[in-house]
Amino acid sequence: MPIRPENLHRYPRDWPQISARIRFERARGRCECTGHCGLTHPGGRCPAVHEEIHPDTGSVVGLTTAHLNHTPEDVRETNLLAACQLCHLRIDHGHHRVTRSLTLAARAAAAGQLGLLPETALTRTEPPTPPRPTRSRTPAAALHQLPFPEPEQEPKPMARITVKIAALHPDGTECTHPVTSTGKPRDAASGCTGRRSYSVVCSSCGPVGDPRNLRVLAEPGQSAHRDHHRAALASVSR
Repeated sequence: MPIRPENLHRYPRDWPQISARIRFERARGRCECTGHCGLTHPGGRCPAVHEEIHPDTGSVVGLTTAHLNHTPEDVRETNLLAACQLCHLRIDHGHHRVTRSLTLAARAAAAGQLGLLPETALTRTEPPTPPRPTRSRTPAAALHQLPFPEPEQEPKPMARITVKIAALHPDGTECTHPVTSTGKPRDAASGCTGRRSYSVVCSSCGPVGDPRNLRVLAEPGQSAHRDHHRAALASVSR
């Protein structure tokens, strides 16, 4: 989940590496929740897989790392849990509710309204359990294929440049086959040899840098190359 700016100092400097290790080495790209969020998952463990369609929400899963005791400074493995967005929000729901109540109480006290606040104990409550789908969902990825009206104004040159992360087979060719969380092909008859690495590919410059064995390790290179094109565009427009 996004880190609030006021809490950045509470995370260790190597937090991105710690989070990546928990999500992709220990959890193998799958949510580790086994009921921590209050839901009962089929088979005992949440089936959500990173960058695949969530079976309950229908959105693309972005695996996160949750602190079970809500303390960012505590990065022990027993306190960290790889979780999808739904499980992470439910795990933190009670903590966020208490924090919000304390914040509102502090604001009211600062405004001289101490007598208006009842002295009640704040306890964790779970959000409503979302209903499981009873019919097949349209994958979120299909929404990006719908036709959209052309913009009225001429798009900026940067809009014509795309910088993506391409999954690669062991022989270096791009992989577009459905795969499991470990990078192995879902369909043995597809001819896919599995995903071995990830490379940053620019529609203008071609492959950028060396391939990485994890997608999360290729993301900084994607951001840096995109910023390079934006800086070049800004210097031309001046």
